[in-house]
Amino acid sequence: MLDQTSSLRLLNGLNAEQQEAVTTTEGPVLVVAGPGSGKTRVLTHRIAYLIEEKNVSPDQILAVTFTNKAAREMRDRIERLLTGRAADGLVMGTFHSLGVRFLRQNPGVVADRLGLLPNFLIYDDADQLDVAKRSVQAVGLDPKQVAPRRMLSRISAAKSQLMSPDEFLNQAETYDDEVIARVYREYARALRKANAVDFDDLLGLPIRLFDEAPGLLERYQERYRYILVDEYQDTNRVQYVLVAALADKHRNLFVVGDPDQSIYGWRQADIRNILDFEKDYSDATRIHLEVNYRSTGRIVQAADRVIRENTQRIDRRLRTENEDGPLVVLRELSDQQHEAQFIVGEIRRLIKREGLSEDAFAIMYRTTAQSRVLEEAFRVSDIPYRIVGGVRFYDRKEVKDVLAVLRLLHNPADDVSLNRIIENLPIGRGIGPRAIEAVRTWAVLHDRPTVDGFVALVPSATAGEAGPDLTGAARTAAQRVGAVYAGLREQKGQLTLASLFDAVVERTGYQASFDHESEEEMQRWANVLELRADLEKYDIVEPEEALATYLEQVALVADVDSMDDAGRGHVTLITLHSAKGLEFPVVFIAGVEEGLIPISRAVEAEFHDPLPLEEERRLFYVGITRAQRLLYLTHVGNRLSYGRYQAGVASRFLTAIPEECIQATGRLSSHRAGGHLQDRVRTRAATPLWTSGEPERTAPSLPAPPEYQVGQRVFHAKFGEGRVVEVVAKTDDSEVAVDFARHGRKRLMASFARLDVIA
Repeated sequence: MLDQTSSLRLLNGLNAEQQEAVTTTEGPVLVVAGPGSGKTRVLTHRIAYLIEEKNVSPDQILAVTFTNKAAREMRDRIERLLTGRAADGLVMGTFHSLGVRFLRQNPGVVADRLGLLPNFLIYDDADQLDVAKRSVQAVGLDPKQVAPRRMLSRISAAKSQLMSPDEFLNQAETYDDEVIARVYREYARALRKANAVDFDDLLGLPIRLFDEAPGLLERYQERYRYILVDEYQDTNRVQYVLVAALADKHRNLFVVGDPDQSIYGWRQADIRNILDFEKDYSDATRIHLEVNYRSTGRIVQAADRVIRENTQRIDRRLRTENEDGPLVVLRELSDQQHEAQFIVGEIRRLIKREGLSEDAFAIMYRTTAQSRVLEEAFRVSDIPYRIVGGVRFYDRKEVKDVLAVLRLLHNPADDVSLNRIIENLPIGRGIGPRAIEAVRTWAVLHDRPTVDGFVALVPSATAGEAGPDLTGAARTAAQRVGAVYAGLREQKGQLTLASLFDAVVERTGYQASFDHESEEEMQRWANVLELRADLEKYDIVEPEEALATYLEQVALVADVDSMDDAGRGHVTLITLHSAKGLEFPVVFIAGVEEGLIPISRAVEAEFHDPLPLEEERRLFYVGITRAQRLLYLTHVGNRLSYGRYQAGVASRFLTAIPEECIQATGRLSSHRAGGHLQDRVRTRAATPLWTSGEPERTAPSLPAPPEYQVGQRVFHAKFGEGRVVEVVAKTDDSEVAVDFARHGRKRLMASFARLDVIA
């Protein structure tokens, strides 16, 4: 008999649809969850309900998320929901971490059937690109003519369709396809030789494993009685096949997603997985979560009207019980510098007048190139900011240099790391291409890892073994590499990771290579020390297991996984794609123009393929729904692109937003698909941003030059803050003299100065 008190506690505070999603535990279930509708709460309460009310053992539950951050947060919530029971055994993580789990848990079968040894490494994007470049060269092509990144993209697309190199070649229709097939075959061979996998392999290899050893699949099918998948609209074919296979026995598959937020088609995500769920499972229960708890009424209304113009969707109406809130601010600026200046000025004003903290703000944009001008404006301001999607900590050169040594110690077959050590660390000096080739030739003849060739040159580390044919300075340098590696290898299983780090930076000469008189060099060294602090967390793990555990964690971490701590007290600059799953009180979406939102390639393709344009509209919808309280949409009259100014045209997506939701200022000369931007988007005078309902006043289409007064504090995107000291009237304009704190006195024409008044 169910504990009614516990049951009520787990359902308390949930609306009727959420309760239905929590308690419908048997059979396939599709939950169509709009943005801000509490899907994470539903997932966590459902898992707690299964454990407490249905007496399901946690180790019989598999929950798949799309980020490690989401998995951590959900697990913490579940632990708090459970009373007197622990969630030990609950498997929760990303698809990639699940793939690693399957491969690590079955080392014998994996080695036997897939040829992958237990100490395999997961190559990151930079490693994959390096292998792709070498693969292009290995098949006799020039990387300058055959771009390795494009090859890697096509290889990834093939793997996402479960196509082997031979299968890809069999389907080749053009010479370009044949080139890709050759590079793909060499790329796969290089990964096998290095005992390494890429991210796509973490999804595809488990399926191969289950095909090769069906008994394993049956074991996992029996174990995982309940499977939950978050963000189902973002799954690709491989993930779809894997989930379907695991759920085939018990069929208790619970998927949550929103086709209106499917924005990763370029990563091979297939929106049909969620749209066709009820075709795949004809007995599925569909539940809609339509109430948005995140955003104000006007933001929700704007988002709902925008997305309704798409055809590839499950029809439902996004709604909210929140207050209407402020109008959506639509602002046209003269160019991207003016846009950046306006955004910084508004943020400063809201911080000062509304008491908001810097981390309440996010600026979102379609392309990373847009961040440069924004960053310049913030750099000369006094507002702290951080860019999400910049250089990841683990991708910084100095961090990767140290990690290369640790990776080679874990997997001696990792030639990518060996090459990095030789090229970037002091111990590699004096080793040229001919010496490396001699060592590689020796390694191939002896069927050994390349690094063993360096060790074979060290008399104390070998028993009279004849090493590679090297003489002179090259032999001395190669012996140095071999001696350092052999010494570190002996210490690996005895030292904690932090102590092993100390030995690495000292014995390789890396620590001494930093110039302590250079601020830039010391910043890089600080990053290396930050890596040591990261390693210290693993001192409680047995030395034999710590290195493998750490390297796996590093390989699977994503930008968004480490956002929270680093983001406190900083304005966030982030691409629209990276912003998915996040929320902020105030959101600026910059560059809402044709060619950016939607991106130009989607516009060019719309007449023969409308689907990319629909994905662009979904991306805009995702951006809108990140805003909790206040939303700004900006576009410019002229934008510098590829060295030339081009007239900006306001995005067609803006026309769907109801007139009563918008507060627009600036000239609106834009058009939509051959017609003028509809009269719904009218020029309005600015009203206080955190109130609504003030009467509208029509602004002139060509506003007069702004007026400034002596004594005013102003802000300029380039010169920063200053004070107006003189205003001289000119014909149809005025000249403003400003004393800037950092740049001294500047004389500017009012119509071009683009000064924001601070006080």
